[in-house]
Amino acid sequence: MLRWRDRDDRLMSSAFDRALELLDLTLADSRWRGRLREIARVRELLCDAMAGGRDYATMLEDLDRYFLAFAMAARRSR
Repeated sequence: MLRWRDRDDRLMSSAFDRALELLDLTLADSRWRGRLREIARVRELLCDAMAGGRDYATMLEDLDRYFLAFAMAARRSR
């Protein structure tokens, strides 16, 4: 979403829809039962970022930093 924000609204919207779809699939997966609150919170913050950060002042850059930390940890554990 961040990549397409200033370039193509249609592609940014598609990326947002896909992110919501993936989060919803993750929430529906019983393997994540112990982490549902955190996953639902990320979904809420993603929606806030798309709405301009009205409720929680969330920016896409904030979420990018948040997920980068998880990606780095996952890569290290390989």
